[in-house]
Amino acid sequence: MYNIKNFKSLTMVQLKDTLLKTSSISPMASFFKFPIQSKDRFKGLITRILDGCWHVNEIYTQLITRLLCLTSLGSESAHNRPNKLQSIEALLKTELYTMLLVRRGELIFPSYVVNRKSTLYRTSEEFQKFLEFMSLEIRLEYLVNQKLYDFGMQLCLDKKTMLIDEVTNLSFRRTDLPQFLRRFTSPYRAFRSLLLMIDIYERQRKYNEAITLIETLLSLTWSLYDDQFIKLKLHGCVLDQLGPCRLGYLLNRYIINQGTHEKQPIKTLKYVVNYFKLHNQCQCLRAGHRLMIHEQLIKLYDSARKEKNNLCKLQNGDTIDYTSINATNTFDNDDNNAVDNEIKNTINQVKRRKIKKSTNQNNDIIKEVYQVNDFYVDVVEEELLANMLSLVENIKEPPKVEITAPVNASAKEIGTHRPHYVWYENISPNKHRQQQSPQESNTLLLTVEQWTIRYYIANKHFECGIHCESQIYHLLFCILFYDILFEISPCPPDVFYSYRQSAPLDLFTDEFYQSRKNLIDARLDWLLNADRSSDHSSSNSLAFHINTYWNSHFGERCLWANWDLVNSSQELIDIFWCLGPRVVHDVCYKLATDYRSWKSGLPDLLLWSPTETRAKIVEVKGPGDHLSSQQIMWLDVLFQAGADVEICLVSAKPLKSLRSKFNENVTETKA
Repeated sequence: MYNIKNFKSLTMVQLKDTLLKTSSISPMASFFKFPIQSKDRFKGLITRILDGCWHVNEIYTQLITRLLCLTSLGSESAHNRPNKLQSIEALLKTELYTMLLVRRGELIFPSYVVNRKSTLYRTSEEFQKFLEFMSLEIRLEYLVNQKLYDFGMQLCLDKKTMLIDEVTNLSFRRTDLPQFLRRFTSPYRAFRSLLLMIDIYERQRKYNEAITLIETLLSLTWSLYDDQFIKLKLHGCVLDQLGPCRLGYLLNRYIINQGTHEKQPIKTLKYVVNYFKLHNQCQCLRAGHRLMIHEQLIKLYDSARKEKNNLCKLQNGDTIDYTSINATNTFDNDDNNAVDNEIKNTINQVKRRKIKKSTNQNNDIIKEVYQVNDFYVDVVEEELLANMLSLVENIKEPPKVEITAPVNASAKEIGTHRPHYVWYENISPNKHRQQQSPQESNTLLLTVEQWTIRYYIANKHFECGIHCESQIYHLLFCILFYDILFEISPCPPDVFYSYRQSAPLDLFTDEFYQSRKNLIDARLDWLLNADRSSDHSSSNSLAFHINTYWNSHFGERCLWANWDLVNSSQELIDIFWCLGPRVVHDVCYKLATDYRSWKSGLPDLLLWSPTETRAKIVEVKGPGDHLSSQQIMWLDVLFQAGADVEICLVSAKPLKSLRSKFNENVTETKA
């Protein structure tokens, strides 16, 4: 009917306008007959071509939706859904498209045995309630993504009582299911909706409502029907009864809302520390989340100490300087001398970890060991006591280097966004010319990571380098543990619930390691004791293992691995030996025992030289950037494993300030 060029590149609005414009009648034709609106003419043309329309029955639509949802539990598209979806039907459209790609052979998932043993939904009403809460969660995610907070707030107020009842009612909890299946139950979907409600409260600056809701979720009690968790009460987490634990998020938001926005640090410290005491130091809080809470507590401690200093000065009639309060000042109150001595003895031990620039004039590598001290604060009749609460062990920070890079931006723009960095790449000299001018060099605009890769290859003489972050380590883990992930026999029940899964469902829980402990420990020992001099043709050699699984499963959608990072299995083998068995062993140990806590945060760059069997892992930080808690934890793991890892601090300068220096270097080269 219409011949529209490049219609696939048009947006929906552009396509609609183009169709309406094409359907319009020319002015000459409308002169001889009564004019017709473009919309009416377009509708008439569509009706004439279709020769009848179909009306979708909602009852059958709901039936198909439920069937598709049941067959898609645990699938990749259902697990990683975009935030722009407005309904559960839109989510299932994505699942249908995934099924189409699988049928065409354009998308390949690993081959595994689907072994369903547990009954997820005992009644149709239970499944219907799950779909309702799932639809509510998707709707709230869409409203938050579109910044429609008023509509989200109204929706939250209408459903708040029902959601809280679903989470707090002990009879609704499915503790008979494995922990990795509980995210498919209605209490967990209600819990997720309440987390979105906290986000909406904060964006509307209703911090008291957010604090009350967080305290409600943190005060959940243990289910009386869960005998297993009654025995493990001192070791487990009550939030595990709902699904994947979100304790780190809740504690972090509580500290920010109560301690920062509401300016009540002492009350916040007392609540958080007592929560840790009640729940056996919250062992479910791990990796970067645990360090993040530790840092927040130290900030609260500083704030509470300043408040204590102010109170003591007010009692003594002194003037308070709010702009500069020394945290190490002594107290003059004679009644609190004993308390003050305890605080003085502990405050000097509490140190805040920051990235500090090296002041060594010889540019020597400085290795700073940060002692993460124990920290505990309690409040007794307005007196602040500092004791010790062990959250994380001693953290070692790798060395730092500083480099300067030219940017194609003004000095004011540096730090406000991610500028492009300028890299000069010399062209092969012309044989007919004796000299080469600087204008004949290629000028590239690169990101800070791409620029740093070229810097290390040019100045540190590495042969290869990639900006990979966590992807290359996920690929290594996938290849080295592929049989344990997908080919284990007998297959643990319920870990594969759909035929379109990229990973077993229990990978994000402790049950993955517990159910495969012997196999994982044996594989880790094999990696640690790998010998490069062994025969490559041996079935027990590392090269044979990597080549076999690379050739058999290349391109599969397993563990979200990016197969295009390297060109061949030989490059992956070279990366293994350049990193060293100990480093690969420690990385795989973290991923195998606690994938959910350690799946992200690995350094940006990996550089290696196969001929010299060496590698360097680099975390790049540009202007205004800082290390996250998760990145600090991974740097500590890699550094203690013996990896050559460092933090590269890139200082950006406008291009004009470096142009003269570049020309001087070129002149010296000519001379």
